Amino acid sequence: MKNKIIVILLSLVILIGAGLRLYKLADNPPSISWDEAAVGYNARTILHWDKDEWGRSLPLSFKSFEDDKHPLHIYLTVPTIKVFGLNEMGVRASSAIFGVLNVVVIFFLAKIIFDNNWVGLIASLILAISPYNIHFSRFNHELNFVLFFFMLGLYLLLEGIEKKNYLIVLGFASLGIDLLGYHSAKAVVPPVVILATILYFKDLLKVKKYFLLGILAFSFFVSLLFIEPALLGGARLKQTSSPQERTFHAVKDKYLKHFTYDFLFVRGDTNARLSSQTGTFYKSDMFFLALGVLALGWGILKGRKEYLIILIWALLAPIPSSITSEAPHIARAMFMTGSWHLIIALGIYTILKVFKNRYLKIVVGLIIIGILGASLIKYWRGYFSEYRNRYAIEWQYGMKQIVDYVDAHPEYDEVYMTAERQQPYIFYLFYLQTPLPTYLRTVSYNETHSRSASTVRSYSKFHFGLWDVVESPPISHVLYVVTPSDYTGLRHKLSFDTVYTVKYPNGLDAYFLVTAKSTFDQ
Repeated sequence: MKNKIIVILLSLVILIGAGLRLYKLADNPPSISWDEAAVGYNARTILHWDKDEWGRSLPLSFKSFEDDKHPLHIYLTVPTIKVFGLNEMGVRASSAIFGVLNVVVIFFLAKIIFDNNWVGLIASLILAISPYNIHFSRFNHELNFVLFFFMLGLYLLLEGIEKKNYLIVLGFASLGIDLLGYHSAKAVVPPVVILATILYFKDLLKVKKYFLLGILAFSFFVSLLFIEPALLGGARLKQTSSPQERTFHAVKDKYLKHFTYDFLFVRGDTNARLSSQTGTFYKSDMFFLALGVLALGWGILKGRKEYLIILIWALLAPIPSSITSEAPHIARAMFMTGSWHLIIALGIYTILKVFKNRYLKIVVGLIIIGILGASLIKYWRGYFSEYRNRYAIEWQYGMKQIVDYVDAHPEYDEVYMTAERQQPYIFYLFYLQTPLPTYLRTVSYNETHSRSASTVRSYSKFHFGLWDVVESPPISHVLYVVTPSDYTGLRHKLSFDTVYTVKYPNGLDAYFLVTAKSTFDQ
């Protein structure tokens, strides 16, 4: 009977988690970002031509805007592009699905760590309604993919050790796959693997065959990092920080910022695209987290090996962020997801254990659910109103409307697009679903190799930031896409006609599409 109740409640939690991640997925965040457009387009080129946007066959790393991207989330987005097409839903569905899968897998991980179904259920609920994880499940980012293979690998490893079977191999393999997901994994996964191996070494020796096969599986994925040096992260580290920012004192100060009240419970990340303008956790989580830390420490003192793994996982999580300029940086500190949610779940369960009376325990549980529910509702309302209106510009809002207009007006011989909004070319590739052979045949690259400039100068009839938008007179049969600041400063403004204006959700002007007067009878 008890197991049946757990299954029913877990199913309900999964449905809640799925609803929060899939509801109006294409509409909020208000637009796909340039990174999402790149993921989607490259997933499509892999699907149809087995190549990335540069023409490389089934690459192990993806070059994107003078940066190197890991392959895991791109290859795992191929199926959703196949099902939904190259659109907002197609590119975001993979992240949302893995966000839901994480709600499931954390249940099993918590169950084996704490040897308790109820802690697993609580952990699943906490992750399902987490503002941080909801937000990162609603756009295509590496986080949910990395979290899934890490938690799955840890669960399979612990389950395999307990049952002394082949799951050990699958656990090591899953943890190895995780190294192909994001740079942060290289700072967290190997130490956790080493720690788990040390803690359970005697148990692993009892199943030498599975242990050795597991180490070989993990080593295989480690070797791929050296076969494809771009995945090691050296170049990316130079892009995101200077040697002065990686001194002990600098790293220590940035590391400690991840534990501040402001970051955890008030504002979260200062990058509007990475934060839904609420804390990393709800304010209501604060007490549960503190109590969970105490319970975790007590468990470690009593010799609980699994508790020590959670602690090391949580303590390692902020390090990748701390060695870069932008800290605290919630994406680079992605391993705070999962570890901290497990600790919060332990804190809630510790409260419930105090009450021995069954009915009193239920009442307290319902009160806690009510508190969490109120926090969720407040966050959700802001997310679908204030956030969408205020931060549309951070999501390159307007590019879809621009490309839709361009697609509907083939009469223009050329289209000149301002590069003031970075990497506009990728949106044209994405929304026009430009065939890869067509693109590669006509593309001209920007040789400056600067992330602040469009990687592509032109392809087909589309040009990106090649002209002096303010000084240039209009050319007949050419469409110009300019920002409000560009438009205000146009020297030959009287020679232009505005044929279309793109507005942000809050009503402010986003882009002006202009042509030479009397180019066409509009």
